[in-house]
Amino acid sequence: MNPRYQISSIFITLSLVLFIVLATWGIPPSHAQGQVQVTAADPFAAEQGTVNLNVKVTGKGFKNGAKAKWFVTGTTDPGGVTVNSTTFVSSAELTANITVSDTATIANFDIQVLNSDGRGGKGTELFAVTAKGQGQTSCGTDVTNLSVSVFKYTDATNTTTYNLQPDLTFADGSPMPYITGKTRGNNIVAKFQIDNCTYDFTLGLGFSNRYMTYKFIDGSVLGSSVNFGFFNMDRVANVPITDGGSVFLNWCTTATDNYGGCGVDANGYFVRRAYGSTIDSQSRYHLRFNYSPLDNGTGLPLAAGTAYVKVYHTDVNTWMMMPDVVSPPPGVLGTDGEWSALIDNSIPAVVNYQKTPFKIVVRRL
Repeated sequence: MNPRYQISSIFITLSLVLFIVLATWGIPPSHAQGQVQVTAADPFAAEQGTVNLNVKVTGKGFKNGAKAKWFVTGTTDPGGVTVNSTTFVSSAELTANITVSDTATIANFDIQVLNSDGRGGKGTELFAVTAKGQGQTSCGTDVTNLSVSVFKYTDATNTTTYNLQPDLTFADGSPMPYITGKTRGNNIVAKFQIDNCTYDFTLGLGFSNRYMTYKFIDGSVLGSSVNFGFFNMDRVANVPITDGGSVFLNWCTTATDNYGGCGVDANGYFVRRAYGSTIDSQSRYHLRFNYSPLDNGTGLPLAAGTAYVKVYHTDVNTWMMMPDVVSPPPGVLGTDGEWSALIDNSIPAVVNYQKTPFKIVVRRL
């Protein structure tokens, strides 16, 4: 055989193998070519009536000619935010000049970036519109030095698997944690968001080579499993974030934004909170456990009857997060379990319900 043709055949074979591997992992081939990611905005908020504000949008994969758009979180509604222009600075930074109308929606906003070749990405809840006259405030410093473990099994015998699983485990089956910061050029963002006054807990793996996996035992529109790299837990605590035990319970019982309830059980003191994660690269599909009153008015359907997530904080350095076990949502057949809703944000509508047990442990380092 001509060596030139032999090399071509080998190249074609290797390309097909790469495509099959990426498809098996649930990662589209475009991921290997450089996915567009949107991770932060500076400033992260503006009042109604703000005119010609320059916002630095940072991320990855931007190209000259890229355009930024603002949408009320989880919708395609610009909510009164107009992007006047988008200036390319680098592959990791854009400058968006925006105007916020006097009647703009007071809510969190997603920021979408589209390159001229059609590739794009979206950052969830990166910006907020506040009421006129309220001003931008800070509630403290984000807690970022964290280790996050997603447990694969419900017990030591490994007989029952969680539906949310880590990508890597140690030899004994225990999870390999996701650690805040850069490791070998990769970046994991795990933080309690204090500075923007949301008090949410977020984990973002967009700049790393790590991911998590949902296993959909009964199937879904996305198949039997899907890899993803982001989730958000609403209003985990208030300042000070590091208070645990009975102090945590006392805060919960007096908090003005306590929509999920408080309590103590065999696992310790807990608050109930909403949870959501984007689970596809276009930010079309989201998995949600319950909705808070903060979600009302966004245009998203309420995931009625789904579980809250219990957040345990029994000492100053450790949080454990597990969904409630509840009856099936209205009109859904099945037994009690950790019911969640899979939502198609392009409609928007709940496309089906899932039992999605998980256990996440967060430790302050």
